[in-house]
Amino acid sequence: NLEDGDTVSAPVLVQMGVSGMGVAPAGTEREGTGHHHLLINREALGENEFGAEEWELGLPGDENHIHFGGGQTETTLDLPSGTHTLQMVFGDLNHIPFGPQMVTDVITITVE
Repeated sequence: NLEDGDTVSAPVLVQMGVSGMGVAPAGTEREGTGHHHLLINREALGENEFGAEEWELGLPGDENHIHFGGGQTETTLDLPSGTHTLQMVFGDLNHIPFGPQMVTDVITITVE
């Protein structure tokens, strides 16, 4: 629901979707399913301290890597005022990204 350059108010509503796959909770071993991850205020996936290993290792869970392991498709973020970057990543049951085709471009939003 968010686009690059959007100006929004807090809390920020984030609606997540996926095409060609289903959403299932983390740990669910079902072909063609995975769950969402939101990367906040960091470099694009594959361009930071984890490098190419991010495609082979599960994503970390911290304030910059939010996991939606319950199969959630919507959340609200209480981001402070200012500029923030967001990137969605769709990963498997073990939080491993499915690959570049399941990763969005990084977008920049401004929270007023």
